[in-house]
Order: sequence, then structure tokens, then C-alpha cells
Amino acid sequence: MPKVLAKKDDNARVSPYTKPKPTNGQTSSKSNTDKENADATSTTKPKLSKAAAEVQTKYSDFRDIPLDEFAGEVPCYDDASIVRRKLSKLLTDKQIIPGTNKKWTQAGMAKEMEELEHRMGAVEYHKNSVGPSPRSLGTFLKKKGKMGGGDSPAYYWGYVLLEKLRIWEGGKKTKAREEAESLFSGGLVREDPDHLDPFITIIGRDFPPWESHGRDTNYYTFYYPTSRSH
Repeated sequence: MPKVLAKKDDNARVSPYTKPKPTNGQTSSKSNTDKENADATSTTKPKLSKAAAEVQTKYSDFRDIPLDEFAGEVPCYDDASIVRRKLSKLLTDKQIIPGTNKKWTQAGMAKEMEELEHRMGAVEYHKNSVGPSPRSLGTFLKKKGKMGGGDSPAYYWGYVLLEKLRIWEGGKKTKAREEAESLFSGGLVREDPDHLDPFITIIGRDFPPWESHGRDTNYYTFYYPTSRSH
């Protein structure tokens, strides 16, 4: 009588091969596949400082943090070059926008500035500027000098954005920042020396910051880095 073979069960589980045990004192390590499939978001979040914890408990959104104003605007105590450097650092370090899982990009940064303008209201801009945009931000980031691009909407809203982030993260004011507050109670004048009238541009070029003597006037005191009088 011919031998009948048992039919193979397609649903039967097949036990995996037994992992070979390490020999000669060697220890096993995770495979490259494990490393590639590791969850990038599983890293431990840095511990918040006491100041940051208090702020983030009070406000669920960093955009809602109120800032002191002077004559309807937030005084800018950092010059344009400092704002430019800090914004560029957010972009190059690929930091995460608070409350999201998105990294900072120029497009995303411009969108955040537009959102802040929508929430806080527009301020007076230079000539034909109409507010923050990807284009104005890109142009501002390419400017040079202490106040290059100082009349750009990206300078003002970039400063506002950075100030809210500083408070959200519990950052302290620098000594230079505190000195600027004592020197310029109303903030720096939001002007680019290259866009001022010829006389002021000549005597003030490359020597900002300066102090405004009232928002309804057009004369400024320029602070030179040398002891020469002005």
C-alpha cells in the first residue's frame, strides 16, 4: 500500500531560529536594522528650568506670551545683526517649533511672523513694506551690518518672535540687552542707514545703534564707537 504523506498546514507557526549565544566573552549588540528603525522622537526631553516651567504652565502657546509695548510697538533692544544671527541659528540648528514636531525653515519662520502680526496687529513699516513674508525674511537674512535691514518687517517681527521664544524657554537677558534697555527706553529706531536721507546716512553710516528723540521727529543721536563728538 503506497505511503500517504500528511498535508502541510499553511497556518502552522514556524519557530524562529535560535539566536547563537556569544562565545569567548563577546557580548551581543543591536543590529544595524535596529538602529535604523529606532524611534527618532524617543530621546529624553531636556529638563525645563524653573522659569520655563512657570511660563509654560501659564501659557499653552508661546505666541500668547505678552510683551511690553511703547507707543503701540514692542521696543527692539537687539540690533538687526543680532536678530539675524539668532534667526539663522534656529534654521541651521534645525530646532523644533514649540508645540509642533516641525523644524524651523524660512517658510515656517515667515508663517510664524505672519501669525504674530495677525494676533498683535500691524505696525508702521518702511515705504512700501506691507508686513512679514518669505521674501522679506529672505532679503533680511542676506543683509549686512549692525542695522542692515533694520527697516524690514522681518527685523521687527523676528525680534518679537525671538523674545517670545526666549521667555518660553526661560532664557535670561544678556548684559548687552540690559544696557540697551537703559540706553534706549523706547527701543532702537527701525531704520536701515542705507535708506536714510543723504545727510544722515553720511554721518551715521556703519555707526548704529542710535536713539530716537521722539517718534514724530526725524533727528537722531548717533552713538559712535570712538570718542569723537557728534
